[in-house]
Amino acid sequence: MNGRFSIKSMYQKLLGSHEKVNWRRLICNNKATPKSLIITWLTLWGRLPTLDRLFTWKVVSTNVCPLCANCPESVQHLFFECSYSADIWQKVLVALQFSRTPSTFDLELRWMISVAKRTSARCKLLMMFFAECIYSIWLQRNAKVFTQTCLSPADVLKEIKFRVACKATDDQKQLLLF
Repeated sequence: MNGRFSIKSMYQKLLGSHEKVNWRRLICNNKATPKSLIITWLTLWGRLPTLDRLFTWKVVSTNVCPLCANCPESVQHLFFECSYSADIWQKVLVALQFSRTPSTFDLELRWMISVAKRTSARCKLLMMFFAECIYSIWLQRNAKVFTQTCLSPADVLKEIKFRVACKATDDQKQLLLF
């Protein structure tokens, strides 16, 4: 730029060229709790230590989902294919008046990416609920693995609603009266 120093151009050179991930709005524009956003971020990058990964590394001897005991645990199964997590997510969708049934994690993620582009209070709430659901399901999965205890889906939903309500704006709180 005409031989002049520019902070913006220096930053862009240091940053380098890279492809943006399509789910960035789901994390960056989300007002959910920081812990839930970190767990969601790890999930999106495929870095959660689910039993399928631990089994491949020969860290555990079984990869059966601790929540439903029916299928091998993976991100795909744990988030919304498992009957336990599907029940929680379905109740969230009904409460926010979205008429759809829980599907695979990839399909739910694709749908959430499109929701993240919208600015309505209901869509912003759904983004918070998505992150809080992932975090809560992960906590319950860990509780089941390490202490053999687990809350009911209804109790988990109450915790999720509380965390979302704490971070919601006044407009969004009006939608939470369910």
